[in-house]
Amino acid sequence: MDYQKLVISSVLFLVGSIGHWYIMYWQFKQSNWIQSPVPYGLAVLCAWLWIKASAYGVAGFNGSMWSNRFLFFVTGVFAGAILYPIHYGQAITVKVVVQLALAIALILVSVLWK
Repeated sequence: MDYQKLVISSVLFLVGSIGHWYIMYWQFKQSNWIQSPVPYGLAVLCAWLWIKASAYGVAGFNGSMWSNRFLFFVTGVFAGAILYPIHYGQAITVKVVVQLALAIALILVSVLWK
């Protein structure tokens, strides 16, 4: 396992997931968002980031596609956990904390289970 590649992958996935969050959810703050070209350009950028992140992630996990997919999923969950409270005032409840803990557990299984 190459931890440096996994860190790079995680950062790229997280940045792409933050962009994706804005693509999907900013329309509820700005009604004309989806008619502007910005979300579409952002979609291309996010896709490119995720392609690069997958290359690093699969290499970092020694070829494991499943572990890479779970890393992608977890970074998306954390992007939401950061952005929903900031932009929509949705509190992090006990339920959300449990879900975040489960997401972390997915990654720990991928990293620690040999």
